[in-house]
Amino acid sequence: MCGICGIIYKDKARAIDSSMLTAMRDLLSHRGPDQAGNFIGQNAGLGARRLSIIDIKGGNQPIHNEDKTLWIVFNGEIYNHRALRESLEKQGHVFYTRSDTEAILHLYEQYNTGCLDKLSGMFAVAIWDSRRKTLFLARDRLGIKPLYYADKQGDLVFASELKSILKTDMVSRDIDSRALECYFTYGYIPAPYSIFKDVHKLPPAHFLLWQEGQLQIGRYWNLDYRDKLDLSEEETCLRLEEFISEAVGSHLESEVPLGAFLSGGIDSSTVTSFMKEHSRLPVKTFSLGFDVKTHDELNYAALVSEHLGIDNKRFITTARNAAILPKLIWHLDEPFADTSIIPTYLLSKLTREYVTVALSGDGGDELFAGYSWMSRYWLSDYFSRLTPAFLRTALGELFIRNKPFCQYQAGCFNKLKRLILDANSSLEEGFLRRTTFDRGIMEMVLVSRDKSFDARDIQREYFRKARVKDPREAMLYVDTMMYLPEVCLFKVDRMSMANSLEVRVPILDHKLVEFAARIPFELKLKGRTTKFILKQAMRNRLPSRTLRKRKWGFTIPVDSWLREDLSTFSDNLLFDKKTQNRGFFNPAAVKEIIEKQKSGRFNLGYLIWSLLIFEIWARLYLDKNNLEPPVPSL
Repeated sequence: MCGICGIIYKDKARAIDSSMLTAMRDLLSHRGPDQAGNFIGQNAGLGARRLSIIDIKGGNQPIHNEDKTLWIVFNGEIYNHRALRESLEKQGHVFYTRSDTEAILHLYEQYNTGCLDKLSGMFAVAIWDSRRKTLFLARDRLGIKPLYYADKQGDLVFASELKSILKTDMVSRDIDSRALECYFTYGYIPAPYSIFKDVHKLPPAHFLLWQEGQLQIGRYWNLDYRDKLDLSEEETCLRLEEFISEAVGSHLESEVPLGAFLSGGIDSSTVTSFMKEHSRLPVKTFSLGFDVKTHDELNYAALVSEHLGIDNKRFITTARNAAILPKLIWHLDEPFADTSIIPTYLLSKLTREYVTVALSGDGGDELFAGYSWMSRYWLSDYFSRLTPAFLRTALGELFIRNKPFCQYQAGCFNKLKRLILDANSSLEEGFLRRTTFDRGIMEMVLVSRDKSFDARDIQREYFRKARVKDPREAMLYVDTMMYLPEVCLFKVDRMSMANSLEVRVPILDHKLVEFAARIPFELKLKGRTTKFILKQAMRNRLPSRTLRKRKWGFTIPVDSWLREDLSTFSDNLLFDKKTQNRGFFNPAAVKEIIEKQKSGRFNLGYLIWSLLIFEIWARLYLDKNNLEPPVPSL
């Protein structure tokens, strides 16, 4: 695992500033503490910080081809690199390392951009071709590894993290109003946007070619749910086991200690089960719990570890751990509202004390319909079938008049209101309600907006592009294209790399992902049972309690924390003059939201958390010119 960066000038006579490139590179030292290296040509420079996993002694970056006309920097792991190397050597390519990095370089030399179809793994890669004066950038299919870039009048700068690009003099820190609306719509900023106008994210499954100041961006992979398997349920289970087993087995190559995250849920437990089957060494697993019982899953992690006979180290986190937020937000680069950054960081930190590589269960919810909005759709559909249309319409209009705050009201009666809203909505509208902030609240809070832009259109466009057989599969597609890379994988990458820990996600092996897309939807969501086919496939491997366990999510108890331990801090920060003078938020709207939250009648903690995160981010990235890590405490 590594951090990569680079600068390419359109003017072939303009020399690379080696000190600037080194400064960019070393801002990524947490991603790669083991080795640092640069390549500097006349108008092109590449930099890399390396976390040594495979070919520890020989795989230092940048790496070149035989005649040193191609140079590569690479972040990730390629799990089929040995087979690729063997094939390429038969075609005459000569290797000087055992690394997967060099396999990518020769593969590109042989197949050009077609090399991406042959790679199995997670990657962000940059290759400079000095003969053709071309830069090739690419990102893996599911967006496991990040890649930012900025094009400034034909000059290009790129990096694994945004802060590295900010180290140059090529971009400003002007906020993109569209990105700000995205943040207060989704809680994150989806590709291709970044919080700054001049900087973009390369989307997952895309490549970028730069030549003589011109950019070409293309997509090389996508998901298609239309070609369904013609297998029995039992045959589907057996095939699914085979795919998962092969994926986990391929992810175990490492020359450093390796373990796994174990939440006790079906996904991490599945990965751990197959890991034990393939591993020649005792399996180490790591779990984090909370001091609030409604959010704590450690008993499930203990159940699985005892069932499998493996070592499990368990830790507890409390509200006091929120004090490290400035450090975490510095690592995130952008405003990012997912509350699980704290436990993910702490779990990564504790895991890194024992191993250098950890396997994670991310991806199971997107592949097998694990999120709550899947089963809630079943409820609203059932309700709409039983209730006359005129009654649904009348009730819907009554409850809609209570918006924008009605969907955040606490209590069982208000859950019924939301059910009625869904029963009066299309599948897409119901999905949007659950996966975005209320539009009315967002408009109340944000002072300055581009009224021609609606961030929800990004999600709507994915709905339109989804190639599905069952309309409900559009939800899986949107989750896979947006929520998975922009929240789940982004969070894990940043919080693990902050601790120089490599995290691998075998459930997102692209062959397994493609196979899962072919499984009929009714085998994923059966009645109200989510992940049905995965649970059936694992019924002889895991405890029955694990298979029956409802999904909790790896999130902090944000509502209780903000009403109790973090209440004073929240008030002090959001009502501070510096915050209000910034001019992004309407102070009256913020006050109303906080008062409603304190009343206990509304659950607006996630929205308040989003405001807090943005202000801490602004103090780190807008108020300070330097990019040094902050003192890690509030």
